[in-house]
Amino acid sequence: MITSAFIPGNQDTTDPFLVRDEVFVIEQNCPRETEYDEFDEYALHLIIYVDEEPAATGRIWYEEPSFRIGRLAVRKQYRGQKIGDLALRLLLYKTFSMGAQKIDIHAQTYIMELYKKFGFKAHGEQFAESGIPHFAMTVTKDEVVYSSDCCKTEQ
Repeated sequence: MITSAFIPGNQDTTDPFLVRDEVFVIEQNCPRETEYDEFDEYALHLIIYVDEEPAATGRIWYEEPSFRIGRLAVRKQYRGQKIGDLALRLLLYKTFSMGAQKIDIHAQTYIMELYKKFGFKAHGEQFAESGIPHFAMTVTKDEVVYSSDCCKTEQ
């Protein structure tokens, strides 16, 4: 069974941080001191569970002048099952329901296609965060696309 919850940063963020530790700190070798920042305390953290095991996370926060989504991560054993797609859908829906008109992200280059599928557009030059290539991307409420793989017919 898949379940999810949004946890305010001033509450118990053990499970979202467990996923981030596994994906960013251990797997991608990001320094722990840069993985956790001042935004964690007031961000809204998504956690997705598969059979009560933490599987994916992401966070939402407001940074003038827009809302931000970040730290989207899926544990290795849950990849390829559309868990990241689900996490992004939940993050987008929640962020727009909070009044956002646009959402900014810093996307690792290898995952940009997922964000593009939802209408995000890259802008600016490629840059590195913790040595990993990223692009800034943005989507507005009017441009977001909630595409679906179901009910497609061959032509």
